[in-house]
Amino acid sequence: MAEEEKEEGSRSSSEVTESPIRRVLIISAGASHSVALLPGNIVCTWGRGEDGQLGLGDAEDRLSPTHLGALDGHGIVFVTCGADHTIAYSESQMQVYSWGWGDFGRLGHGNASDLFTPQPIKALHGVRIRQIACGDSHCLAVTTEGEVQSWGRNQNGQLGLGTTEDSLMPQEIKAFKAVAVKMIAAGAEHTAAVTQNGELYGWGWGRYGNLGLGDRNDRLVPERVSLTHVCQLCVINYISPKSLIA
Repeated sequence: MAEEEKEEGSRSSSEVTESPIRRVLIISAGASHSVALLPGNIVCTWGRGEDGQLGLGDAEDRLSPTHLGALDGHGIVFVTCGADHTIAYSESQMQVYSWGWGDFGRLGHGNASDLFTPQPIKALHGVRIRQIACGDSHCLAVTTEGEVQSWGRNQNGQLGLGTTEDSLMPQEIKAFKAVAVKMIAAGAEHTAAVTQNGELYGWGWGRYGNLGLGDRNDRLVPERVSLTHVCQLCVINYISPKSLIA
């Protein structure tokens, strides 16, 4: 009887100390690391940390999800990864944060330095963001007004700025000045966008026909993809991560 009571007490103690199961709201994976957003605006990262992409203040790998306490209290509602860097967005503060490998200006801070903890991108402070997408070494952000900002590596024109020069800070894609963009997607070195009217655009590296423009050429600015012989593109309305948390 004493042994049974001891076992029962042991089970009760174990049950009390077990961590509660948390739901994952958003997940994103880079080349060798991952980031997740949990209820309560909690951010966790894990995987390779050599370039600071985990945001934990060091270059150590993490073998399991680790709480990124530096973002506590910032109201993070969205997270995403590039190959070796990470982005987070606070809707309440209207602030984008980035960290990790900084080569080619992919972090958007005006330099190519690595960052081992999340830092705000000053150029995007106060901007209401609808969506952020990251390629291998470049990023794009769509505002709630349908404007598109891009930054980072640009050797194949994936920023859509009309040049092949890297951009160390976010710049508006002028080609969309009179066109409202609803959604973007970033490949390793090319980019695609869908407008409010359901039109598809592609730009950047086109060697394998990845732009959908009927050839293998690069494009330095967004060019509309013909879907005449396919179908009309329909896009589901974007759901704010805030509504998922609620």
